[in-house]
Amino acid sequence: MKKLGIIFMVVALIAAFTLVTCASGGAGPKQSTASTPAEEPPPPGTERLFLSNAALAIYKFELPAGQTWGNYNRLTAEYLVDEENIVKSLRTGAVRLYGNYRPEDFIPDSGNTVVSLSTDPMFAHKIIHQQIASWAQIGAVANQWFTYTYDITGGRAHGQFNRKNIPAASETGPFYFALGLTSQDEGRRNGITQLVRNITLHHATNAALNVVSTGSGFEGSSSAAYYINNCRRVSGGPAQ
Repeated sequence: MKKLGIIFMVVALIAAFTLVTCASGGAGPKQSTASTPAEEPPPPGTERLFLSNAALAIYKFELPAGQTWGNYNRLTAEYLVDEENIVKSLRTGAVRLYGNYRPEDFIPDSGNTVVSLSTDPMFAHKIIHQQIASWAQIGAVANQWFTYTYDITGGRAHGQFNRKNIPAASETGPFYFALGLTSQDEGRRNGITQLVRNITLHHATNAALNVVSTGSGFEGSSSAAYYINNCRRVSGGPAQ
């Protein structure tokens, strides 16, 4: 696949091909330039993602003062998928979480694009969570919000996951993870359109110290929607 140089995306290698991830500034509402209803800005506090062929969206987490990675034990996201999209196949029949990415994985490109230059030659080295499951097995019901929980300890990692990608317990971040419900095939008809909200890193003992991501943290010069071959991202503003 070719390098995708549109606003706020990140690219990681997927075997001999490229795994594409989108990045959002998350610094305020972004208006779509698309004309179709599926690409109109979603309600405040949510984000609409279109993901196909392994594309995922990057989210940044910054811990409260005095907290470290060792205090956190899981990551959750709330999704909503409609009737048209819930019948599409998840890529490899799996839900995945990629990470941890580090700030040095990203470099600014022309037009404020952000590109991931992963030092891992294989995409699987970054799959910290993988569940082979059907839509029903992950709790998805058409047109209803459901919460999906990701394991960030490495306990459900891909067999080729590199455990060096798990932050040390003493690290303070920032931390970056790629997530979303991506389709098996590429293309406008095949991609899965979804709403996502409340992407949360959970403190093990004190919910008041949970961290809700408001995007990737990358800033850009445009407030248009994100259009690339495998990922389009329309921000509805910071998660509430």
